[in-house]
Amino acid sequence: ATLAFIPIEVANQSLIMLFTGVSTAARSIAVSSGAMFSSSASRRRASAGIRRAKVVVVGSGRMGQIRSSLIYANPRFELCGIVDTNFDAASVLAKTYETLPFQTLDEAIDIVNRIKGPLDALIVSSSTNTHESVVKEAAIHQLDVFTEKPVDETADKIIKLFDIAERGDISLCCGFQRRFDASYVAAANAVQRGDIGTPVTANIFFADHPCPPKEFLLSGGNIFMDLSAHDLDYIMHALEDDVVSVYATGTSSTDELEAHGVHDNANVLMKFSRGTTVNLFMSRSATYGYDQRCEIFGSAGLVSVGNESAHSAVLSNVDGVMKSKLKHSFPQRFNQAFASELDAFANTLLLDTPWPVTADQCVRVQRVADAAKLSCDEDRVVQIPVAPSSSVQEDVPIASAI
Repeated sequence: ATLAFIPIEVANQSLIMLFTGVSTAARSIAVSSGAMFSSSASRRRASAGIRRAKVVVVGSGRMGQIRSSLIYANPRFELCGIVDTNFDAASVLAKTYETLPFQTLDEAIDIVNRIKGPLDALIVSSSTNTHESVVKEAAIHQLDVFTEKPVDETADKIIKLFDIAERGDISLCCGFQRRFDASYVAAANAVQRGDIGTPVTANIFFADHPCPPKEFLLSGGNIFMDLSAHDLDYIMHALEDDVVSVYATGTSSTDELEAHGVHDNANVLMKFSRGTTVNLFMSRSATYGYDQRCEIFGSAGLVSVGNESAHSAVLSNVDGVMKSKLKHSFPQRFNQAFASELDAFANTLLLDTPWPVTADQCVRVQRVADAAKLSCDEDRVVQIPVAPSSSVQEDVPIASAI
């Protein structure tokens, strides 16, 4: 159906849009959520003369919910819509944050541009296999893109999407949230300043919580693809160095997982070009909360990032010293990082600040994850060719086994 609307100026400067050709359900949702009118917060921001970036969130799942809440709370953004093929889910999330739900991206771009004015960007929180179509659509409409990791499923596909973004003259910004976490930032700065001397080795411990459903693991949730990317990006960023070889192995905690070749615990041993060795341990489940630690040992010192507890109260009595469990999961542990990440994206949209994660870095992270999976599958050390940073578009082999 086509959309037609008639703007009617009202006293508070809002525009009431009279829709024709839009379903009754969509009109009802728009009116009940207040999305057809400026909310009080929106009016206050507009009256203050703040230039806000107009964005649409693609995906209403867990990450879409996290992104929507933080965008809604950030005065530098205007949340203009939620897109999901599951229209009911989009509607629930849109109503929560006083915006419009859409079932297709084309519809969202068209209607938002007509009602709100030019859209600035898309926040892509949908599954990885949808990223290519979203980036292509964004390039056509010259909309910048913020996307969850990974940019796509393979290194070659990631290269292709960055090429599409470059030809479309848009920014493609991948979110690696440890780059924006205050503790991880401080640790990386210490390494890069030389505070620990020459990095010798690093140990990263990542135990997820809660454990994903068994059905998810059995349907193809690969631990190297799902869990490693954030830590791989972080350690290469902190060391300012590339991984040149990988040995990975995994175990299955139940007979059923083992029978299906699914690992829920894994180790990845990496050697870097300047000699640093790094071990990354990953587990699908820690019973006591979200366990995320990193320590980097150098010739002159050690820097570490510890866990965060649900609260800081400590009870000491005859029974011992008791404190809370760790934070429940990644939304609680990295809430500040997610908010800072989006604020950095606002800088990219509003101030033309370059995004700190480059195309080359995204490709290198995926190459290491691919190499780890190959190493585990074949029980071999895998060498990773290091391409010059200027050659992201070159056809470099993903990995070779020895």
